[in-house]
Amino acid sequence: MPPPIVPPRDAPAVRSTTPPLGAAKASATPAPPDSAWLGPTTAIAVPMMIHGERPFVQVLMDGRSATLIVDTAALDTVVDEHALDDVSDTTISLQIGDARMPKLRIVHGDVRSYAQRYLGAPADGIIGRDLLARYPVALDFPDRIMTVFRDSRSAAAAQAPGAVDLPLRVIGGQPAVAGSLDGQQSRWFALATGAGPQIQLDPSLARTTGLSAAQHSIPYEEAGIFGSASGTLVRARTLALGKLTFSQPLVALVTIARSAPPDLSGVLGAMTLSRLNLLIDELASTVSLFVPPGATSARLYDPSGIAIETRGDSIVVRSIVPGTPADVAHLRAGDEIVSINGLVPATLDFARQLLDGSPGQKVTIVYRRWRFTHTAVIPLHVII
Repeated sequence: MPPPIVPPRDAPAVRSTTPPLGAAKASATPAPPDSAWLGPTTAIAVPMMIHGERPFVQVLMDGRSATLIVDTAALDTVVDEHALDDVSDTTISLQIGDARMPKLRIVHGDVRSYAQRYLGAPADGIIGRDLLARYPVALDFPDRIMTVFRDSRSAAAAQAPGAVDLPLRVIGGQPAVAGSLDGQQSRWFALATGAGPQIQLDPSLARTTGLSAAQHSIPYEEAGIFGSASGTLVRARTLALGKLTFSQPLVALVTIARSAPPDLSGVLGAMTLSRLNLLIDELASTVSLFVPPGATSARLYDPSGIAIETRGDSIVVRSIVPGTPADVAHLRAGDEIVSINGLVPATLDFARQLLDGSPGQKVTIVYRRWRFTHTAVIPLHVII
C-alpha cells in the first residue's frame, strides 16, 4: 500500500476549491412574438370579396386556406369550430401574405351558418382588432383589395391623393371617428365593416340629435353571430365626418350593448364604409378616407320591402316591411324565391341586386309557398 500524499511543509494553505459539478439547467425557450413580418416587402395586397357589403379575404389558418370576414370593430378573432382540427383549440396560427400571427387567441362562434344564411357566402371566421392593433390596414372597397402595411410610414406613403385624414380614437378596443348628425354636437362612432346599417345610434340619443322613431320609419332587424338586434330605421339629413358630408343617411335606432363604452355613441356600418377606400392606422391614430364620386349621395333602402336570406340551397323571404309593395303583393316570410324578372338568382348578392332597382321600376317575382308557385309584380319606390 503506497504512503499517503503529504504536501511539503512550505506549501501555501488551500484557500479555495473548485465548486462541484451540478446538473445542467435547461434554458427556457423564448416565447414567440405575437406577430412577425416575414419578407422584405412593406405592404401586402390581397383580393377582397364583398358579400352582403362585408369584406371577405383569404388567409392561411394553421397552414390551410381559410376565409375570414374583416370586421374592424370585432374585439376578438372568432373561428367556427368546424374550421379547427381540435374543437378545444383556443389559439391558431394565422398568416396573411408576409404577416404572420403564430399564436392568436380565438373564441368560438357559429360563423359558417351566420355567413351563409345572412351574407350568402361561407366564412371560417371573423378578424378585426387582432389585425388592426398590429398593422395599418387599407380596405379599398371599390377596387376590392385589402392592403396590410408593415408600419405607419409605408401606409402614409401609399395614401391615395385627395384622401381626407381624420383623427382616430380607440374606444373600448374599437377604432372610432368623430361625426355629426344633422349639425348637432360631434360624437364618436365606431368603424364597423361587419355591421349592416349606414349608421347605428342608441335610441336614447335620438332626441338630442333631432331623430326619433316618431318620424317616418320602418322596423329594422340585424342578425349577428351571438344574437340579433332590432329597432327602427329613420333617415337623417346629413352626416358630417370632417370635411365630408353624406346626404340623407339611414340611421338604425338600435340599443347598444350595456358593455359599450359611454364615449361611443354609435356605429358607422357597412352601408357607409363599403362605398369608400379607407385606411385605418391605429398605430398613428389616424383614419384616411378616399371617397369616389357619388359615395356621399343619398342611398335607397331596399325599395321592394323584402329582406331575404339563404336556407340550404334556396333563397327565401326573411321578413316583409309592413305597408311596402311586397306587403301589398302578399309576399310573406318563408316564401322561396324562384326567379326575379325571369332570372334565377344563384346567390344572395345577385338576388339583392335584382330587387334593388330604381323607383318606378316593376319587378316580377316568382315564388313558391308550400308546393304552389305564385307570381307577384312589385312596383319599386322609396320606402323611407
